[in-house]
Amino acid sequence: MKVRELFCALFNVYLGNLEWMEPEKISVFIVDDEDSARSNLMYLLKNHCKQALISGSAESIQEAMVLIERIRPDILFLDIQLQDGTGFDLLDQLKDIHFNVVFTSAYDEFAVKAFRYNAIDYLLKPIHADDLIFAFQKASQWIDREEVKKQIDHLIKSASGNKFDRLALPTSDGLVFTEVHEIIRLESFGNYSFVFLAGGQRIITSHNLKLFEEILPSEFFFRIHQSFIINTNHLKKVGKEPGDFVEMTDEAKVPVARRRKVEFLSKIKALQ
Repeated sequence: MKVRELFCALFNVYLGNLEWMEPEKISVFIVDDEDSARSNLMYLLKNHCKQALISGSAESIQEAMVLIERIRPDILFLDIQLQDGTGFDLLDQLKDIHFNVVFTSAYDEFAVKAFRYNAIDYLLKPIHADDLIFAFQKASQWIDREEVKKQIDHLIKSASGNKFDRLALPTSDGLVFTEVHEIIRLESFGNYSFVFLAGGQRIITSHNLKLFEEILPSEFFFRIHQSFIINTNHLKKVGKEPGDFVEMTDEAKVPVARRRKVEFLSKIKALQ
């Protein structure tokens, strides 16, 4: 057999072995005070997330603290409301955040807003398989301890003070935290968005305009056009026909959609 043929044969054997190699398991820990909720989540993980290795579960903060420190999981599925406190209390008491967190909760508008402001994943109960698969895959992609710690710290502050004054923006380089009042305008860029800040900084984030429209305070932010959201606190000039536009404090001119014009002018009058 020629050297080239021998090499190709050995390489094909190597590729064949790779196909049979099991993907690396990802350690998962579940905290929920309802037996049925824990059982349901375990069932879904076993049947839909083949990389998931369920390394343990707990029904209380005290039990979870001991086991999490011992097991050191990769992903923590954490219920918000527990019998002896909240999921935030557990995270606040843990010495080392060495895992990604996916919250589980019944619908709560405040909690959902807190998660979105801090770019943290959550699953609404009852949990559906498709949502779980997406959250598991996303949480499995990376674990940057410092970034996760920042997210958790900001989430706890938001939850305890009911304040949403800082926003976490997911970017290709990690999370960028910015003050909400620093945002001048947002511009659509396909499934992404450009965020323009006071001081001239421009950030591209994986959040789309629809998400920003839902979470940013409506008393200040307005979707003036399909492709633009503006912070009315940064308005410099409102143009008149023909070709209506607004000028922002960063000198940018943003078009006003015809269908949004009446609502926008009413909003401006209300702010005067």
